Amino acid sequence: MKSLRIVIFLSTLFVIAAKGDPSLPGEARPVIAVADGDGSSLRGGGNAAAPKALVVMLDGLRADVVVNGEMPRVRALMEGTWRSDYGCAWSLSGGTIQDAMTESAPNHISIATGLTAVHHGIGSNADLLHGRHTYGGVAGKPATSWLSRLAAARPGTKPLFVFSWYGDLTLSPDHKVPFLYDRDEANAKHLADILSRPDAPDAVMWYIDKPDHAGHAHGFYPYSSDYLAAAADVDRWIGSVLDAIASRSSFPEEDWLILVTADHGGWRRYHGMMSAQAYTIPFILAGRAYVPARRIAGVPRTCDAAPTALAHFGVDVEKLGLDGRAVKTSSTSQTLREAGIPSPVAHFSFDAPDPSVKLRGAAALVPQGGVRGGYLRIATSTNAPGCALLPGTERLAFTDGEFSVAVWVRTPGPQVGDPPVLSNKDWNSGLNPGMVLVASRAVDLSKTSGCTAEERRTGAPGFAFNIGREGNGRQDVGVYDQPEGKWVFYAATCGADGVLRLYQGNPDGHLYFISDDASGCIPLSGMSFFIGQDGTGRYRHAFVGDVDELVFWPRALARAELQCLFTSRMALREDR
Repeated sequence: MKSLRIVIFLSTLFVIAAKGDPSLPGEARPVIAVADGDGSSLRGGGNAAAPKALVVMLDGLRADVVVNGEMPRVRALMEGTWRSDYGCAWSLSGGTIQDAMTESAPNHISIATGLTAVHHGIGSNADLLHGRHTYGGVAGKPATSWLSRLAAARPGTKPLFVFSWYGDLTLSPDHKVPFLYDRDEANAKHLADILSRPDAPDAVMWYIDKPDHAGHAHGFYPYSSDYLAAAADVDRWIGSVLDAIASRSSFPEEDWLILVTADHGGWRRYHGMMSAQAYTIPFILAGRAYVPARRIAGVPRTCDAAPTALAHFGVDVEKLGLDGRAVKTSSTSQTLREAGIPSPVAHFSFDAPDPSVKLRGAAALVPQGGVRGGYLRIATSTNAPGCALLPGTERLAFTDGEFSVAVWVRTPGPQVGDPPVLSNKDWNSGLNPGMVLVASRAVDLSKTSGCTAEERRTGAPGFAFNIGREGNGRQDVGVYDQPEGKWVFYAATCGADGVLRLYQGNPDGHLYFISDDASGCIPLSGMSFFIGQDGTGRYRHAFVGDVDELVFWPRALARAELQCLFTSRMALREDR
């Protein structure tokens, strides 16, 4: 939450004109590869076009809202259908910077500068609001916005910064970049008017605040109606600005880069915690140089926005020493799969009798009441807590580490400890190889503003996913709230794009998803999978609840494929 916020409503356009141009209104990570070709020619023809850019930051917009909400204009950018001669490169598995809280100030500055917190000096909103911004940067890296760098590198280029949060005034400390500061809706109207003019700015950075307000007031996850309404408003505003750009008489001779991202996501009514609910964001590019239906490999982060925009104008970003890296068009990336859902390598329906499931203790197959027929019930017992062994699963094979696993779970109430729902690893350490879907994983909320004392004390435990990584590492993605007494769909995927995704098909009808880096993940341990226990069958905390329709696939299923599975099974649930 942006504390100490000052809201200023302006009835007229408020800008500071750039000096000399009063006509204006007011350690490197790998290069992220997204498209074929060397960028030397544009899809629309062979002649070089005048580069232009619009970088849009949507404050507090979860990545899954782009596909679950009413955002057709942003989806058109992602699908490469905005204009016939414009393609796209996109990721709904983008991330915030990793050395700061998942708050606005650190990521606003990273989007603007291409630096992480260690070099721009802002690790939280408090650092900015308490005047700790280091304008000169840290360790010799000046915290200069990409708009300022562009104006210096390309004299005559006209920049504009548009925003509605007063904290963003610090992003133009030298006042060399003109800015427009007003309410979100007013900014959209002004910007559409400005960009329709022949003398419009060449490079615009536009920060929109509304989703964050709605999330804090009513809920980021599960979606509140106000949050979804805010996303729809944002989409409409972006659409009006895109229409203004396309209406320009010079548009056919221009090469626009449209970049849409966010500063953080959210969970319940909060963000700030180091949880995938807060750091999974969209990163969407549209431009003439991009090929349609390309997904960005890996995890593009907020600090990649500035170098991507500068590279579009031909600036040699490698010489700038930024922490972010340009999302380039020089290599191939992952294409979207068009094939149908592959055959599973294992499927457990838990319809009694089921000889493929070895029941232990207080576990039983119930013939009716599941997602589709029977289901597995794991009960508690003082002497013999229930669990089920799945013989033969120790021999599952996943090519190049790719896999998908999906399961339906129903719980009667809060769990004790951090019990495994499904696991093939020794859960005494998350560093061990293998995976675990855990039913009660706490989140560190000690520094998260706005949460209740009870949430801060307990860590508001929920469902999460852990997998071991090479080099004695681990990756954890979560957490999701588990509605009591309802069948809930969970799926984890690990793909060739280097991303681990955790999905939740919620009773509200939405398929939520969060993600993180999956490099070096080790999904198999040589142990069989257990339900209600870890791979040893002896973990100290036992799961209590119901499980149905467990399926493993040899590749990462796409979101649309999982959406189809979730929707079809949801219609069959016997608790609907």
